[in-house]
Amino acid sequence: MDADRDDTLIATYLAGDVSAFNELVQRHKSGLFAYLCSMVSYKEDAEDLFQETFLRVIAALPRYRARGRFRPWIYRIARNLARDRVRSLMVRGVPLRLETTYSGEIESGQTVPELPDGKPSPRDAAAIREKRDWIEKAIQKLPAPQKEVFLLREYAGIPFKEIARIQRCPIGTVLARMHYALHKLRAELEEERVLH
Repeated sequence: MDADRDDTLIATYLAGDVSAFNELVQRHKSGLFAYLCSMVSYKEDAEDLFQETFLRVIAALPRYRARGRFRPWIYRIARNLARDRVRSLMVRGVPLRLETTYSGEIESGQTVPELPDGKPSPRDAAAIREKRDWIEKAIQKLPAPQKEVFLLREYAGIPFKEIARIQRCPIGTVLARMHYALHKLRAELEEERVLH
């Protein structure tokens, strides 16, 4: 994602062009929403947090210093809001549930047999759902810092350098967290025979 374009859109918005902010939202919408869906239990919570993130962005933009760091900045805002929401739900005793938000292929290069109409057979669709559920459960078991790196990288497609800015830690720490996350996921999924 072009960081200079974000800074240009911010300057244009602050100069009075509201459509520039709409474009800014559209540029980050899918990745940020996927990340929030992975951080909280319910899609409705993710929608609320998405809106709250951009309300906070609007309020803070006059103080924002354009340095090509808009994306890490909004993800840090979203991360803090999601953590607060999860804490609030846990304090109130609201049960957390997993949402299957994984939208990629099950494994690189793996294909699913399709029916003539282009849809997987009911048996294959059930197998896909089962694998996605296991993957989602395995992700939820990761320690918070590793889970966050994994979600930011795999769901939102954010480069490790930007993840380091979001988490405010050295890039080596981010890379180690990703390494451990992948190792734990592989071990968990192999134990459950999901990868076989």
